[in-house]
Amino acid sequence: MQPAAVILTLVVVGTAATTWHTLRIGSFPGRTDYLMLMASGCWWAICAILDVSSDAPALKLFYSELAWYGIITTPISWMLFMSAYVRGADLPSASLYTGLSVAAGLAMLAIATTNDLHHLVYVAVTPDPTPAYPHQLHYEHGSVFFAAMIAIYFFMALTAIRTLWAAIHAPPVHRAQFAGLLLSAMVPWAANAAYNFAGVRILGFDPTPLAYVVVPVIYSFLVSRNQFLSLAPVALGAVFSAHPDGILVVSGNGLVAEANAAMRAIFDGKPLVGKPFSSLGTSFGPADGASLFDGNNQVRRWRRDGRIYEVRTVAVDAARQSESVAYVLRDITDYLRAQESLQISTRLMEERLEANLRLQEQLHDMAHRDSLTGLNNRRILETISDRLIDNADAVGRSLVAVSLDLDHFKRLNDTFGHKAGDDALVAMAGVLTRSLRPGEVAVRMGGEEFLVLMPHADIEEARARAEAWRAVIRSQPVATSLGAAEITFSAGISAYPETAASFEQMLQQADKAVYAAKRAGRNRVVVARQPGEAADGRMRSA
Repeated sequence: MQPAAVILTLVVVGTAATTWHTLRIGSFPGRTDYLMLMASGCWWAICAILDVSSDAPALKLFYSELAWYGIITTPISWMLFMSAYVRGADLPSASLYTGLSVAAGLAMLAIATTNDLHHLVYVAVTPDPTPAYPHQLHYEHGSVFFAAMIAIYFFMALTAIRTLWAAIHAPPVHRAQFAGLLLSAMVPWAANAAYNFAGVRILGFDPTPLAYVVVPVIYSFLVSRNQFLSLAPVALGAVFSAHPDGILVVSGNGLVAEANAAMRAIFDGKPLVGKPFSSLGTSFGPADGASLFDGNNQVRRWRRDGRIYEVRTVAVDAARQSESVAYVLRDITDYLRAQESLQISTRLMEERLEANLRLQEQLHDMAHRDSLTGLNNRRILETISDRLIDNADAVGRSLVAVSLDLDHFKRLNDTFGHKAGDDALVAMAGVLTRSLRPGEVAVRMGGEEFLVLMPHADIEEARARAEAWRAVIRSQPVATSLGAAEITFSAGISAYPETAASFEQMLQQADKAVYAAKRAGRNRVVVARQPGEAADGRMRSA
């Protein structure tokens, strides 16, 4: 086996051993991406082993193309792992980022393995033998190769800068940990840069996967000293200092052990650490209500200098039965004010909505109701016609239409004046309105014409009721300055489905029956001819 293959085998074995050791630690920030990092490094190293162990140029090229999955996913996984590790918690949408990392690796793998079709990764691959390594190849790189390298170096640089910043701001006890993590990433990528930009080879091969031998060594060192994967307290310390809520830790002996900047600002910037808690002049006391932000937790409210705080009490080191507690104070003053403003705005909005609904009802009423008589106008028929027909079909009962037309209405207006005509219309509407049953509809169709729709009625019942209306309206003459004016009407009756096959035909037949009543002398009720009756041009009169 060639020396390069031996070193790469050590990389794979060492990475696998370190990963197994790490898994025994349990959960830690960025755990999934850490495992992806180890797996990607092993993929790259295994492809490199196959490459250096092969003599055939076609096989060497194929294995170098396969390695692209690891080449892409290794730096991305390192970036994601370090981002989560430095912040002390998994990234938001961590699964999405991991999935995108895998997708990027697979996409590059697809591009690399189809290089013969487009030559975007390798423009040309030619033999480059040396006495020591007679089977090595020379790769002339394409545009996708350079684009991938630029992206990888850019993100690696950003991650390195962020890790370095975290190391500078971390306590000294943790800086070695950051230095080890940086070194484990920078050594392979320095080797990669030397290969890409200066053509440096080690043992006749790309030194990048060979340099990965430092990764398991450094990680094993960090894990063995129980420092690796214990960064969360460092990140939490930074979070504690920068947290917008006030945090005050009181030890079991009653002294203030910790106070972040937000808590010191609540107490006018005074130093608090080391002072007796009792000297602060406050006692937060027991919880007395539900949290605004988490109704499952009981908190209390505390006021100071016109501000209102939600105080949460948290036990510190409960597992060790410590009497230390942490008080977390959240300023809810602006929240309560905004809540009050929102309630006022909601009430105003509700009032406006109610006003708009009333206006819509009024507009609907104006559009569908006759202003003189208060009855529906003919527009209502567009809304109810289909429903009435469907209902009649569903229950198997008739829908009866009674059309009424006041007799000699023009003569009434000309003789007694338009007010007398209006009074006659109102009187007729009153008679109809008072006699309506549930579900029935009275309509002023226009002028002196009215329509009454009677669901679940029959023709004989409708005729009897129309005769009753005729008697009532005739007994109530309209008073005018010239004396009483008698009111009579002519009516026509039609029914669906007895005399008509549709709503429109029913109205037409009712109108024809009215005209028949007029021709017969007025002041009478006529029923439209039913199918099967002799078509002699006449209609039945009551």
